[in-house]
Amino acid sequence: MKTLKKSQFSVLANEFMENTLNQLVNNYSIVQIFYKQEKNSTKSHLLISVSKNADAIKLQSKKWVAEVREQYQVYIYFIDYSRLDYQFSKGHPFIEYHCHQSSMIYQKEDSRSSLLINRNWKKYHKKFNRYEDTFHHDHEIHQLQVERLIAENSYNSVFTSYEKLIEYDLEYLEELFTGNRTFDIDLNKRINKLLIYIPELKQYFVKKNQYEYFITEIFDETKKSIEEDDIIYNSEMFDSLRIISDSLYTFITVRFYNLKYLIKNQYEKICNAGEGLFPIEESKKDEILEKAIDRILTFAELEQIYFFHQTTYGDVKTYYFLLIGLNVNNEKIKAITHSLMSLFGTQYRFLLVGHDRYWIQKNLREFQSFFVFIMQGKNLVYSSDQYHPEPHWETPHHPQHNDLYFYYKSTLGSSLQFYKLIDGEKENYQGVDNIFALFLLSFCRTYIYAKTYYLPNYMTTEALWQLCIYADMDIHKYHYLFDQFSTNIFSFTDYNMSVHHSIAKVNTEKADQMKMIVDKLMDELKETVVDGKLLDDFKINLICDKTESAILSENKIDL
Repeated sequence: MKTLKKSQFSVLANEFMENTLNQLVNNYSIVQIFYKQEKNSTKSHLLISVSKNADAIKLQSKKWVAEVREQYQVYIYFIDYSRLDYQFSKGHPFIEYHCHQSSMIYQKEDSRSSLLINRNWKKYHKKFNRYEDTFHHDHEIHQLQVERLIAENSYNSVFTSYEKLIEYDLEYLEELFTGNRTFDIDLNKRINKLLIYIPELKQYFVKKNQYEYFITEIFDETKKSIEEDDIIYNSEMFDSLRIISDSLYTFITVRFYNLKYLIKNQYEKICNAGEGLFPIEESKKDEILEKAIDRILTFAELEQIYFFHQTTYGDVKTYYFLLIGLNVNNEKIKAITHSLMSLFGTQYRFLLVGHDRYWIQKNLREFQSFFVFIMQGKNLVYSSDQYHPEPHWETPHHPQHNDLYFYYKSTLGSSLQFYKLIDGEKENYQGVDNIFALFLLSFCRTYIYAKTYYLPNYMTTEALWQLCIYADMDIHKYHYLFDQFSTNIFSFTDYNMSVHHSIAKVNTEKADQMKMIVDKLMDELKETVVDGKLLDDFKINLICDKTESAILSENKIDL
């Protein structure tokens, strides 16, 4: 067989690619090579037809294919000739566009297997319409099946039908963007493969880890429930699945339109699917904000930062941030906060809430009301990628204080224990400082949960108090009690969250200050939880029975 000379690949204007293609035609049975350069873009495409399907699969998985795509933006598609010929007969638009006679840069001499498309639109458009209509017809059947099952409240079957619909759409996207379809791969791998060609898809799938997605976990749980004859009642996820399905359908529709245009008008480029959809609103930035973001990013590789609240009391301005990324743990949050304090001094304060996206997704049933108001375009001040997905919000979402009774009971128990110690043996305040610290932390977390449906991690006391102010600014009226405390109350509380073998340094004056704080904050929590009817009557009665005691009557706590 006579191979092509190197000069015939000079159209690529890339010596590495020229050498690579020469090696391919020498080492494999290459039938044809087609080349397309996108107009007004650095991207180019090489469709390489090979004699054997095994060679096509082997070559497509080569590491250098990905490296060429990353370094030179050359997208390479290996397709065996028999499949190419079959798809041509069906009117496959990807094949119709890329295998045009004007795009061929190599053909094996004396080959009896070759494909050259040189027909005009008038001869082709009926095939295109039939190909597109086939997709719409089958998609509609899947869609009607889902809608019927939703109407019948067949929860498990809805999830399995949505899985089939989304899998069907993803397969079509793979066909339309690569001219081929990968068989026998799971949903995670198919999504990851498509991201090479459609990075916009990232904004519709929440990642569980580097390779897996939350949506596949939902489908796996459904299959397990079916096997165990259980029922999944998470119907709130249906709307998120509908959004994903509708978005995939939009990508496919736009891709059909693009290919139709390109086939009719060779080398013309139109807008990409998803362009202009869901634009990110830019928040107004100030110098302090920009410096703070820069400093935060030196400590952690984050996906996104949301600037969701700001307060000013006296000369102190506080910025509230939600940090989304992997391994944004409490220790890292503390380190970032300390660094920001060193940079800005006491005039500026920063409240940092940190979670990874998968954790947020898994806890939406309880905490969605908190996150949905923060994770909006108007609050987004940093994103490492324009296609990070939003969580699959539950719609409709009915917020519930599922464990508020236990949190309130715990806080109440801490206050009762505090009174018992402080009114015990005269001026023996051993342990009072530890119980007070426990109470203050317990109060803050319970108050935040009652107001926002979010239970924060065990942050510093100051951070929790700042979240209390975010939950309800009226709580700041008690800040004067903290200012009157003989020492910095936040440092005092954090220090006393651990045991120290030392004699208590609490005197009568400090004990009275603590008692005033416990009195006021418990009154506030009671008004929020009990008087606010956040608990049912049975649980409220249990609380009242517990608090009708000599300790409370002696301390004149009104119920």
